Amino acid sequence: DPETQHPKIKLYRRRKGDSTGPEGSLKGDASKVAKLAALQAVGWDEGENGRITGGKKGLCIIVLKGMFDLVELKNEGEDKVLSALEQEIRKECEPLGDVEKITAFSKNPEGVIVIKFSQPTAASDAIAKYHGTMRRGRRIDGSFWDGVTDYTVRDEEKETKEETKRLDDFGKFLDNQDLPEEFRLHVEG
Repeated sequence: DPETQHPKIKLYRRRKGDSTGPEGSLKGDASKVAKLAALQAVGWDEGENGRITGGKKGLCIIVLKGMFDLVELKNEGEDKVLSALEQEIRKECEPLGDVEKITAFSKNPEGVIVIKFSQPTAASDAIAKYHGTMRRGRRIDGSFWDGVTDYTVRDEEKETKEETKRLDDFGKFLDNQDLPEEFRLHVEG
């Protein structure tokens, strides 16, 4: 408390049989996404600015898994394959609505591509179009992005080596500095 300088504790009381509250509940954007997805799955309102799609703030980002294979990227050239795939997806999705951004996660073994649309209905239509279809012998899994999952795959061994090298180089740089007398280490023995 700013006036008394004593810590404040917020107590929650539950009514018997009430399962809502802070324990076990989703926080922030994740809960909004979950609620919108649940409503959209069972609802009838499909208007662009309807309550199900959340109006302009609805679910506009979709995740497509199985769009490419790491072996395919290695054999045919990562940039070539991903560029062609992005153009193909943009061409297929433009009739559904404005595509703001397409991101391919080239190191992800699930072949993940994320598409951001301007309108929630376009995202819903894209999921309906892609989910369960076959593409180059792979089954496509389409869903809304949960707002949390990061599909980036990192090479931790490589990152550790790079960080070690960077820190060693910085240490060498510091060791080679000419310091004024007042900043030099003096050892009394």
